Amino acid sequence: MPNFDNKKIQQIIYIVFITGAALMLLSRLDFSPKPEEKPVQQQTAPVEDNTELRLQRILRTAEGVGEVRVLINYGTSVTKSVARNKEEVIGENEKSYKEDVVMGSDSQPVVLRENSREICGVLIVAQGGGNAEVRARIISAVQALLGIEAHKIEVLKMKQ
Repeated sequence: MPNFDNKKIQQIIYIVFITGAALMLLSRLDFSPKPEEKPVQQQTAPVEDNTELRLQRILRTAEGVGEVRVLINYGTSVTKSVARNKEEVIGENEKSYKEDVVMGSDSQPVVLRENSREICGVLIVAQGGGNAEVRARIISAVQALLGIEAHKIEVLKMKQ
């Protein structure tokens, strides 16, 4: 049996101890790839896309329409109606009005109503778009669903 002095044994114990501690630390680290964070998009886009898809699905089920594609053209901005205080100011010979915007607790104007972007036009391409009766029913349905005028709706026949 080999003869080890105390210094050699102490060095071996230290090396074993440090190696064990390093292995324990490495086992706690997470080397799995992290998912990429995507920027948050504005809320209106998915709702608008959803409207087109829902309209396609419902029109496809109508008699004579067949396969259908829908494109909705929206205006450029969202409109907001803010709360206002109107005060009548009476002078000697005149009457005027003073109007102030009502501010909320977060120093932002109080919004009474927020209207989504206005629909400027709807284009529908359908297999049955060549039939006058089917076109009229499609236009009527889109008017009822979206609340827009008939002149903002165009129905085309899908190519074969």
